[in-house]
Amino acid sequence: MTLLLSFLLLSVNVISQQKKIATIEITDVHSAYIDRPGDLYVLQKNNTLRKYDTLGTLVSEQHFQESPATFDPRDGARLFVCFNSIKKCSFFSEETKQEFGIEPQYAIDPHLICASGDHNFWILDRSDVSLKRINPTQSKVIADALIDQEQFTQTPEFTFIREYQNFLFVIEKKSGILIFNSLGKQIKKISATEVEYLNFLGEELYYKKNDKLFFYNLFDISTRETPVDPACKFLLLTDARKYLIYENKIDIFDKN
Repeated sequence: MTLLLSFLLLSVNVISQQKKIATIEITDVHSAYIDRPGDLYVLQKNNTLRKYDTLGTLVSEQHFQESPATFDPRDGARLFVCFNSIKKCSFFSEETKQEFGIEPQYAIDPHLICASGDHNFWILDRSDVSLKRINPTQSKVIADALIDQEQFTQTPEFTFIREYQNFLFVIEKKSGILIFNSLGKQIKKISATEVEYLNFLGEELYYKKNDKLFFYNLFDISTRETPVDPACKFLLLTDARKYLIYENKIDIFDKN
């Protein structure tokens, strides 16, 4: 038996030990997210955002005029979205919407943006390769730090940004995942090329690459990995659920 065949059989066996809750038929998946309670959000290529509960039931659906540059469901009650063309971002819920402009005083060339806490946001400014933490209600820059460019052997290509537990995480496509503190100072770099997305489970950061899911503990820096179906575009985890998102379907498993 070849090594590849053995690995594929092991992957199937691991998945089969978990109970499948539902399979959702869907088309043209662009990206996928989970909120803190564990509900799933899928953004399609036609800019339709669908929210599913942990049993796979469609809860809501909304359509954006353009594809969001950033979307973060956060706690599920107050979501964050940002659009590059109009240079605006919003914290919004079913009842309220708090919208802010990305003003030139904050960043000359805002490339990536993410929420910071309940009211602030981070900007990665491509003009000087810096990170800026903004308090928009006071029109104030509360943190401003340059990213060390000497660590890159090629022109950096930043593709993802997100805050978690007062740390800021930035994916640089050619070298890895950069980790910064609340002041924008870099404290760690995880070497991993071509990472497309990352997420978090408790104290662990995780990301999918090819046929493996890699875990990195943020506090004791231990690592582990597990096999995964290489055909799935996104794999998202909660304490109770595993979501495997493919181009045309979503499989939901009970982890317990």
